[in-house]
Amino acid sequence: MHNARLARLIKNLSHHDPSKRRSAAEALSEGDERAVYPLIKALGDDNLGVQDAATHSLMAIKNEVTAYMMLPLLREDSYLRNTALIILREMGNFTIPLLIVLLNDKDDDVRKFAINLICDIQYCNYPDKLVEMLKNDPNANVRAAAAKTLGVLNYKKAIPQLVNALKDDEWVCFSAIEALTVLKDEDSIDSIVTLLNNPSEAIRFAAIEALGKIGSPLAEHPLLEYISRADEFERKATVMSLVQVGMIPSSPNISVDLIEMLKNGDWEEKFIAIKGLLILREDRAIYHMIDIAGSMEFSAPDREEKVQVIKEAVFSFGCNDYLLKILEDDTFRYRGKSLAIEIVGDLKCTAAVSNLIKLVKSNYRDIKRASINSLSQIESEEAKEYLIEAVSDEDSHVRKSAIIALGKIAEMSAFEPLMKLLRNEIYSDIIDEFIKSLLNINSTLFFSRISGFNKNIQEIAARYTSSYNSERKC
Repeated sequence: MHNARLARLIKNLSHHDPSKRRSAAEALSEGDERAVYPLIKALGDDNLGVQDAATHSLMAIKNEVTAYMMLPLLREDSYLRNTALIILREMGNFTIPLLIVLLNDKDDDVRKFAINLICDIQYCNYPDKLVEMLKNDPNANVRAAAAKTLGVLNYKKAIPQLVNALKDDEWVCFSAIEALTVLKDEDSIDSIVTLLNNPSEAIRFAAIEALGKIGSPLAEHPLLEYISRADEFERKATVMSLVQVGMIPSSPNISVDLIEMLKNGDWEEKFIAIKGLLILREDRAIYHMIDIAGSMEFSAPDREEKVQVIKEAVFSFGCNDYLLKILEDDTFRYRGKSLAIEIVGDLKCTAAVSNLIKLVKSNYRDIKRASINSLSQIESEEAKEYLIEAVSDEDSHVRKSAIIALGKIAEMSAFEPLMKLLRNEIYSDIIDEFIKSLLNINSTLFFSRISGFNKNIQEIAARYTSSYNSERKC
């Protein structure tokens, strides 16, 4: 930035008009070290827009000088301190060399702020200093911050000190459990198991969760032993941990617990429940899995991924009576039923054909279309006449699905009905599907009779002439 412009912008930070001050603060994002101190002063401006602009400009001047000049703000009021922490976090690795001095500060809060920044930045080239603080810092909050950060840094050399910290103050113990969970060290399992006898319910719960997340078979026996004496709250966590370990005893009570978790838990719990129910091969859960998938709003976050997990789980049970009963259940929500129909098609479930034929006559478009698509995947002579009948459906979406299905199975008996109905079709996208299906059934016969159609249909068919002629030559 030119010196004259820089000087003018810095001067405008003191302008009586807040909009001028804000514009100057925004423009100084293109400045250098000379703009840092004036922008720091602007953080104290009485206008929120100026404060925000100064904050973003300081983050844009990303270097060690900016990081260094932020450090004194850690001792200021909460607004300036929190702003400094945000900026220092944005500075990333530039901040790390400056923090080691703060780790020896007399102020407990300053030491904790420094460790929290290391945790957020997820980098440190002096982790042994954090191990020392975990062992010897006089403040429990600082020791807890050190424990958590050692886990985030994946510093396995700290495992003995983290195990020892399980005997520390409750908050430090929590952080040590969290770190050991991240590090997934099997040698720490025995020490975590001892916490199942801790008088603190919160510590016991954290230990149960940690044993599951570490996921070692060594945790199986302690968890199985504990579930018999766990209260209702802890029992749920113990069941979840057993699923994560992959060792679940076959028990009606545990199946009930998992189905309840599937129905009423959050999505993390639902996924764990699905995993457990698959291990137990508990096919009663199929109804609930599909009902959950069908009840999801289309705008729900990660809907497709969640539905796919459920679909794969149900698919793994195969062509199952519980799945077929959903097709017969008139009270089942139609979105869920559509998914069940899709799954029986993917499974090529011949036992579902009679139900699918009935559903082709459903009052719901999506049910009809899904049934048609699934019938096209299952080899069934019985289904073909119903697919041909569906080509005449008054709903254009249903017609389209039936046309595509007949083309997919290349059903010759559908050729003449399709040719007849093509003459009266008014929608160009459906005409396109008619032509593709007819070509797939018998391209030679179709081209031999193309002159009998109107100009529009001939023009659409011409798009496919070269590809189908080349196929015939081959």
